[in-house]
Amino acid sequence: MPGAPHPKLEALTALIYAALFGETTWQTFLDALNGTMPDAKSTLFFHDAIARTGGLSLASGIQDTEAEAYNHYYARINPWMPKAAVRPVGLGVIAEQMLPRSDLIKTEFYNDFVRSIGCESSVGVTIMRENGRSFNLSTLTSSADPDNNRVNADLLSDLAPHLRRAFDFIRRDRRDPENDENGLALFDAIGAGIVYLGENQQIRSLNRVAERLLAEGGGIGTGPSGHLVIDDPALGARLDMLSRHHHPAISPPPSTTLVKTKAGSLRCTLVRLQSDFITAFLEGPTIALIIERTGMALRSDINEALASGNQLTAAEMRIASAIADGLSLREAATTHDVSYETARSHLKSIYSKLGVNSQVALVRRLMP
Repeated sequence: MPGAPHPKLEALTALIYAALFGETTWQTFLDALNGTMPDAKSTLFFHDAIARTGGLSLASGIQDTEAEAYNHYYARINPWMPKAAVRPVGLGVIAEQMLPRSDLIKTEFYNDFVRSIGCESSVGVTIMRENGRSFNLSTLTSSADPDNNRVNADLLSDLAPHLRRAFDFIRRDRRDPENDENGLALFDAIGAGIVYLGENQQIRSLNRVAERLLAEGGGIGTGPSGHLVIDDPALGARLDMLSRHHHPAISPPPSTTLVKTKAGSLRCTLVRLQSDFITAFLEGPTIALIIERTGMALRSDINEALASGNQLTAAEMRIASAIADGLSLREAATTHDVSYETARSHLKSIYSKLGVNSQVALVRRLMP
């Protein structure tokens, strides 16, 4: 016969639904779970069995430096994860079911990570598993007693269906189509393209302006399977980095790249959108690509005029063209992979050779 329910089960279940509907936070739930085990360190985390990477999405009792160490190194060598990747979803287990303790204590993971944060063992449960990635709830504890830990593993089994139900609800309710349409229309109104991208550069939605700009062809466009096609190396590398499923919690600032197309130049800005940890697991990262046509019509013989008549170097021509296309000097430096000081030096030389003394005068000089 099954044993009596864990004394904290009812309270923890209530916290799950309170967090779901915004009456409390998921952090409060994890903090409460920590109270069920000695010296506990609880975490909701994901693991990618194919890429052998993972990360702590939310943690209680774990310092930032410890979480950083796990995300950047120990996730790859966690000896519990091979078995965790195939264990039944919703079944709470103790560490010994993942790896015999005699083997665990010989590992770098145990000696340099688990023990360093004051723990000896753990209990865990897989809440959901999709495409080789699993989302898990785990608690490290200073207790190495399998019987004591089994009680808490059973508690995780009882909590798992409630967590899965909450996450399924978030999946169904995560997107408001009306808000999406309003956001796309706003960019249409200001004449800018907006493309929302998921993993593998798959286009989730885009506005009418973006459709027109991507149809021009050249450095950026749309593939037959509905994904973004990028020929520009700098923009492609930046998007690839931002699109990785595991990424630091603090997103990098927006980055801008000037992309040449058949119809002119496009100013492309990439922004990784912030989302809660559950949505990030369910959907993967979401990247916003903002596309704007740059600058004004320039002289058709601009390259010839800059090169021959004024003896600008190739590097100076690139900076001059970027300024004329509407980029700031710092953006021009980033776009052409030179330091800001180098770009300033090029700009001074451009002013001298063209007989101008400001960026406004430079643009006027380059207009038809």
